[in-house]
Amino acid sequence: MKDVDWFVSICAANGLKISDDQASMFEKYRTLLLAANRELNLISRKDEDNFYPNHALNSISFLFLKKLIPDAVMVDLGTGGGLPGIPVHIIYKGMQLTFVDSIMKKTAALSGILQELGTQRSRAVNARAEELSKKGDFQAHFDYVISRAAGKLDDVAKWSRGFLKDSGGDSFGTIPPGTLIVLKGGAFDEELKHTRSMKSVASADVVDTTFQGMDEIYNKEKKLVLITYKKVPSRSQN
Repeated sequence: MKDVDWFVSICAANGLKISDDQASMFEKYRTLLLAANRELNLISRKDEDNFYPNHALNSISFLFLKKLIPDAVMVDLGTGGGLPGIPVHIIYKGMQLTFVDSIMKKTAALSGILQELGTQRSRAVNARAEELSKKGDFQAHFDYVISRAAGKLDDVAKWSRGFLKDSGGDSFGTIPPGTLIVLKGGAFDEELKHTRSMKSVASADVVDTTFQGMDEIYNKEKKLVLITYKKVPSRSQN
């Protein structure tokens, strides 16, 4: 089983320093997530021993290649037990993060996890993304949407548009505000084609996520997809 020391070493090898406090936070989150998983299917029970390679590392390895703006406002769609949002939040402590899931039992469990972690700049919301993004407090409010397992790429792209501010353009290795960040596994060529054909989408780029130490894990299929949108006065979704 890969432990927190292994996780810290992989991050260090790729230029991302994990402090002792952050490592303790990852361990605390792992404990809370697995405890909640006894009652709910937040992650596969067969995968509980693989928290660090398949969940923690999978959630933050894109940060080996790209940075986020400081103090970003982010929404995590289809978050389940807080993935990928909580690992990202541990790295970016100043981030303000809203976790969205349509299953009430999951958001209730996640609210408890967030409270135990002391993440005061975060909240869990029980709602359907396509409905929540149209509400005034949520519409055009976020710098980023992030998602790991919320559905087909084109659906996630459609649901996310309403949450996001207009894109800030290129910024030298930093993911610009107004971007949907998707961690996607398996074959999704058709989904990508449909996403790129959406009238609201400006770009949908698949980024190579190869990193040092990747040969030590077997769950290597996740791809990073960055989607930006055209500026539209109405903020309507495709």
